[in-house]
Amino acid sequence: MPFALLSLLQVGFCAPDQASTPSEVVELEVLPEEMRGRWGLSDADCSRGGADAEGLMVVTARHFTVYDSRATLREVAHLGPEKVAAEFAFTGAGATWSQDVSLTLAEDGETLRRQETGPQAAPVDLTYQRCDDG
Repeated sequence: MPFALLSLLQVGFCAPDQASTPSEVVELEVLPEEMRGRWGLSDADCSRGGADAEGLMVVTARHFTVYDSRATLREVAHLGPEKVAAEFAFTGAGATWSQDVSLTLAEDGETLRRQETGPQAAPVDLTYQRCDDG
């Protein structure tokens, strides 16, 4: 019996420590740098601040905000420097929901189109202009 316990201890000491060597690197998906910043449906949206800017969209690495809603990147279908198609988790006005959204950056980098798709999507197809202050 002592021999069996000694054998188990030796196996335990010889086994590799899998917790310290991850088998795969997980890459965090983020919205492209070119899309990040402040975007307005009109010049007034870029110049106004706070609640007055109903047409302002602010894009960060993992979120975008529009008026009273915040959308968090969830499941990505396509991720490229000029186009993102993904499911976003929205919160706002006391509610939460998920929505498929595509963001498409124009070649000149000065306009960003936001479209919402899916069976429960409202007909959203908006084109924003980059605000001068980024």
